[in-house]
Amino acid sequence: MATLLSAFGGSSVFKCATNLLVSIVACVAATVACASSWQWREATYAAQEHRALVGHSIGSHTGVTRSNCAVLCLREGDIQCRSFNYDKTGRTCQLNGARVEEFPESLVEDVDFSYYGAQLEEANTDFQELQTTPAPEWQLVFKGVAGNGVKMYDMWTAATWNEATLGVGGSWRDDSLYGSWNSGDLDIGRVKLSLYDSSNVSRVELIFNGTGSDVSSWFSKNRLISSPWQDLISTATNYFSIEGDVNEERRFYINHNYGGCPGDKGWLVVTDSQMLTDCQYERPSAEYPYPIILYSNTAGKVVWQDVLTTGADTVGRAAYLTIHINIE
Repeated sequence: MATLLSAFGGSSVFKCATNLLVSIVACVAATVACASSWQWREATYAAQEHRALVGHSIGSHTGVTRSNCAVLCLREGDIQCRSFNYDKTGRTCQLNGARVEEFPESLVEDVDFSYYGAQLEEANTDFQELQTTPAPEWQLVFKGVAGNGVKMYDMWTAATWNEATLGVGGSWRDDSLYGSWNSGDLDIGRVKLSLYDSSNVSRVELIFNGTGSDVSSWFSKNRLISSPWQDLISTATNYFSIEGDVNEERRFYINHNYGGCPGDKGWLVVTDSQMLTDCQYERPSAEYPYPIILYSNTAGKVVWQDVLTTGADTVGRAAYLTIHINIE
């Protein structure tokens, strides 16, 4: 039987200091209304018990009620928080930058959590007319193949695409979309970077806010909407950019710290060539020539040196990466 949560003994309305009004029907739906100086907005949260959306976390909170979790999600804004996972036993709230309609494969069974997906509409809209936000229509801009001997950074930043010198091993770029994006002629909503293994299975997806971006600025921590790494938003980074560490030619680089090679930790790195430091974990081989794409195969940062440990699977090797855009 559905129960109604109350913040004021007997009342179905929860009110917090941010002027958000929350009414939640457990296991069925939650309605959130937000009053601002210029509009009222509402969100309906439909629940799926014993399910959680993984790989798209933008933040986590503990010791909060389910009502407060909905408030936290709405307060993030509809571009940032689009759903949340809630564990009522552990009072844990996980905010997501995506919804199950966008990434159905990311919804997994979890006995501790329930998944709540948000729908945002104007307050005076008939609830019966609420519709889910359609999944973005992604357009492929770039595919960069590892191990083809061509620097990934050069493939992405070349003023014009030369198929003979850059399109090696299946690498490809849509110069029309690339040029229009860089000149500001496209109204881009989101950008997606994906990593694939040799079986063409997607292993990592990063979603960025692409509004007002160019071909370089979209790849930044303050634009990140979702990733599979739960600690990325809250952990300090010494690199988070496409240019990365220029001296070491570590590109598309998301790194936490340097620790003398064996202590280097991070989430993503594309090593284009053998430069100054020459860390063992990024040296080329007959099996893995440059460029080399390494990524964390866990829910957080990893020690890059672990890629050399036999039997360890914390560090993954990608066969290629892709970049897609969603034009609004």
